Amino acid sequence: MKKFLLLFLLSAFFVNAQSIRVFNVKVNPGDQSSVAQLFEDYHGKGKRKSGSVHLQRVRFLNDVTHRILLTGDPSNWGNETERPASEWQAYYRGNRSLRTAGPGSYTATSLYWKEGDRDKYHSGQQWLVKVNDPAKYIAAFTKMAKAVGPMIGDRMMGMGAIRMGDLNGATHYTVFYGEDMNDVEIITDKIRNTKAFQEFVKNNGGSETIVSFGVEDLLRY
Repeated sequence: MKKFLLLFLLSAFFVNAQSIRVFNVKVNPGDQSSVAQLFEDYHGKGKRKSGSVHLQRVRFLNDVTHRILLTGDPSNWGNETERPASEWQAYYRGNRSLRTAGPGSYTATSLYWKEGDRDKYHSGQQWLVKVNDPAKYIAAFTKMAKAVGPMIGDRMMGMGAIRMGDLNGATHYTVFYGEDMNDVEIITDKIRNTKAFQEFVKNNGGSETIVSFGVEDLLRY
């Protein structure tokens, strides 16, 4: 019965969850500002029906310097007003000589997200994880995240399930956002020292971290 309830909760998460789409790129040296300007010119126009689009700097991930992160309701995806195809074509042509596709792009479903002050807490660490028992992992992570909520204040943390992508066996991601890299390290160390985190490790059904890396919001719409 307990396992059935966990699986029922897992299916409910997927029905109501937001979609995550991540496109990793390697920007040519010296072309970062040009890529940012093209991103601003294209994505800064209009408003998305749901979710948001981010240009992020990526650190400590081989052959990836930046990524474009899109979030939203898959049943209500895209811009509120239809954009001319010529705008997308111009955006694509402009980027073609400035960047190349990087490894590790993926799609995912967000299963837990604690909202916060994204303007202040815009630097993060992400973990790609191979999970043995998804239902147990989701339940244990959600319980732990809620328990440490008062400790992290307006910082953000989340977890989700990978849907598509060649990620060396990773099935889920977790992410934590702080003010800068130092803040992320200090607060995540504090979280690991809590009873809530120890219970998460004990009860998550087993997991293996495949890779972790840093991300930082540069532009967000």
